[in-house]
Amino acid sequence: MKIFFSQETLSVLERTHIFVDTCVLLDFACLKRTERDKFIDTLRKFKEKDGVFVTIMPVATEFYLGSTQKDLEIKEKYINQILTDILPVRLLKEEFMRELIRDYGRYAKGNISYTDLCLATAVRQFPKSFVLTRNYKDFPLNIFDCGAVFTLHLNKEVRTYCFYSYNGKGRG
Repeated sequence: MKIFFSQETLSVLERTHIFVDTCVLLDFACLKRTERDKFIDTLRKFKEKDGVFVTIMPVATEFYLGSTQKDLEIKEKYINQILTDILPVRLLKEEFMRELIRDYGRYAKGNISYTDLCLATAVRQFPKSFVLTRNYKDFPLNIFDCGAVFTLHLNKEVRTYCFYSYNGKGRG
């Protein structure tokens, strides 16, 4: 496995909160141990720039779903390797969620999950924050900007992850 990102990616993410999407946790869990170690080393580079990796409870719940007791213990270990904290949904402000519902408009119906709306709300609410995901359709570019990317080159596929921030433009 190879991980590609530019020095510019590191500078964009200085002193930020990075909300991790479920897909990142699921991808991490599927990696071989040596690949997970390399992934953790990459995240450490972001943390050295004061990037803080967090998520929200709906993301953790999606990640845990379908787990046996043993699976749950393993997944909790993975989360503890990557994340600093899991924020409860009650911290998200309803006014920002309503604003985003208006911004997404009809696109949201059938396309945006509650979890993704909560992630979007967190990024909208907390200045200098990003969501890290590879699900670009959940964070449309008329509402969010892709501030940085990194690529994971696995044996049989390439995965591109984006750091999206709220652009403040809304539906205007």
